[in-house]
Amino acid sequence: MHDDLIRELGYSNLDTRLKRISDKMSHSIRAMYKELNIDIEPNWYLVLILVKETPSISVMEIANRLKFTHQSIMTMTNKMCANGYLKNAKDKIDKRKTVFQLTPKAAEKLPMLLQIWEHGKVAIFEMLNEDVSIIEHIEVLESNLEQQSFGARMLEKLKA
Repeated sequence: MHDDLIRELGYSNLDTRLKRISDKMSHSIRAMYKELNIDIEPNWYLVLILVKETPSISVMEIANRLKFTHQSIMTMTNKMCANGYLKNAKDKIDKRKTVFQLTPKAAEKLPMLLQIWEHGKVAIFEMLNEDVSIIEHIEVLESNLEQQSFGARMLEKLKA
């Protein structure tokens, strides 16, 4: 018996393994931001990039582009507004929509953040030993999950 049950279980525990990797990466990014005295969360860069590219982007547009839930985007953008990175407003045409703009603070910090994220891209490439074929496997997995959920597939196997 090994010390790592998750590794021992192999591909059958893929969700937990990916979550563990994600948690380790997020934790280390948080620590790096803290060391650099930057008050952002690891996943905020996705929203900052979208708002930079598409000023006045709505919550639903962000959620659709990232394939995140509306609620998770609301939670994230509320924190980003509270920390001074985004300002929100009602859409001029559809008053039900909340749209976002970068704040001066975000605009000021964005060049440095873009540089940090570029170094992160290089670091990931190095950690993958310059072999990004894992992305192809992830694409297949995501596509298959869009066609039918993991739980539905398991139920199908149980009923067979």
